[in-house]
Amino acid sequence: MSTIIAIASGKGGVGKTLVTASLAIALQRRGHSVLAVDADMGLRNLDLMFGMQDDVLYDIGDVIKGRCRAGEAVMTVAGKLDFLAASQKHTWEKIDAPTYHYIVETLSKDYDYTLIDCPPGRGRAYKDATAIADRIFFVVEPTWSSMRDAARVMQFCNKRKRFNYDVLFNNFYSGVPGYVPVQDMLQILNPETVAGILPHDPAVHLAAHEGCLLHAAETPFMKALAQTAAYVEGGAAPDIGSLTALLPTVEGAGAEEKESLPVADEEEKESLGCMKALAVAELQKAAAILNGTAAEPEEEPEEDAADEDMPRRPKGLSLRRRRDQSAAWRHYRR
Repeated sequence: MSTIIAIASGKGGVGKTLVTASLAIALQRRGHSVLAVDADMGLRNLDLMFGMQDDVLYDIGDVIKGRCRAGEAVMTVAGKLDFLAASQKHTWEKIDAPTYHYIVETLSKDYDYTLIDCPPGRGRAYKDATAIADRIFFVVEPTWSSMRDAARVMQFCNKRKRFNYDVLFNNFYSGVPGYVPVQDMLQILNPETVAGILPHDPAVHLAAHEGCLLHAAETPFMKALAQTAAYVEGGAAPDIGSLTALLPTVEGAGAEEKESLPVADEEEKESLGCMKALAVAELQKAAAILNGTAAEPEEEPEEDAADEDMPRRPKGLSLRRRRDQSAAWRHYRR
């Protein structure tokens, strides 16, 4: 049976689509059969990464509406790598979620891995896209806003007993002004599991822009992603030290890239310090709520009332035990 992995984030524009396509290619290169599913209804972009924007005849919206069979909407990118496009006409408000879940789960039986490129945030679209996922990777870029939004989504998962998530850092530098260092991210966000640390790589971004990501060379980005692919296969957690060594520095950047790198003046440094303080305060508040030492804020209107009775994160349980409980809960929901 296929392992379904949802690639999500709290904030948009952090590289979910690039990570989804790249991870699918990395798993395919390791001999696995992979189905890449675009679940960003109305705003699909995964087809651009594969260079198949002109080849999409049917999408998952057509399958749900009964205009075609599921197999007719699946396109072959390369050997053992297939792609299912999201609807460009309909948003999630017009998509029947149970039918979507049934189609993806049925198709997934023929693959080793199914990767879902999810919409950002934690609204209904996110919940519908990740409902059938066995694991969730939250993509975080080196900005305080991305970190804070990711922390909010992680808190959202903990509250609903979904502990099957990992953090995947993307587009990171080492010692470049204007970007949050990965060490600060690890210390403040404090994730239990890290699926990988992906460096900024102009070659990969160029390949994605040109739609030839399938033929990307073994750049530092792809080397770092190989550890994530091994982790997905059930291997050991990625080595933080070796991944940090792959991060680009100002000294290692080319002449053109150096000109594009920001140089923070005193005013910008003070502004970044304020943003860091606000992000840290937000995370401390969220941690206090999860630990039961602070009052929980009132439920927001967009969240389901049925979730109010969901128990909080169990205390004193190992990560493996919590993931087993989460898997049992998902099978019960199915």
